[in-house]
Amino acid sequence: MKSHKKNLQFSIVILFTSAIISFPLTSMANKSVYGYLEPVTLAAKQVTLTAKLDTGAETASLSARNIQLYEKEGQEYVKFIVAHPELEQAHHYNLPLARHARIKKRANDRIDKSSHNTRPVVEMKIHFDDKQHEIMVNLIDRSHFSTPMLLGRKALEKMGALVDSTQENTLLEETDS
Repeated sequence: MKSHKKNLQFSIVILFTSAIISFPLTSMANKSVYGYLEPVTLAAKQVTLTAKLDTGAETASLSARNIQLYEKEGQEYVKFIVAHPELEQAHHYNLPLARHARIKKRANDRIDKSSHNTRPVVEMKIHFDDKQHEIMVNLIDRSHFSTPMLLGRKALEKMGALVDSTQENTLLEETDS
């Protein structure tokens, strides 16, 4: 009887251990690994730009200037220009406003006492790794950052992306070969 009880305990331990070990593998099954910088194409105007894949950020951001909110037939819209030193020309967009995002300010950006600011958010279609995705993007002038777009955890999860911070432009390497 003791032998049967030990075998049962051993079997439970083996089953539990194998479940724990295989869990990360099953959760990664449908995901691809990308570098921390990758090309993204804004579907509407076929504008290709560099995005930083940032697991430390929750949301996606796009470099926009001349952001103007207005109402048309009872619906809120936002007009803006996608502009960044990386881009050869500016691109005009006019999209429905999805919502306003409350974004935590960085410590050195806090001129006033508030710890958050609000940004308009639009839904955009992007092409990433030859697949189209619809993601929510908040609009902010990123011209002082190295990349015009940032893809945070929500977008990365939607795209099934894992990030290897030691790599960059893995999608360009694939098309070069």
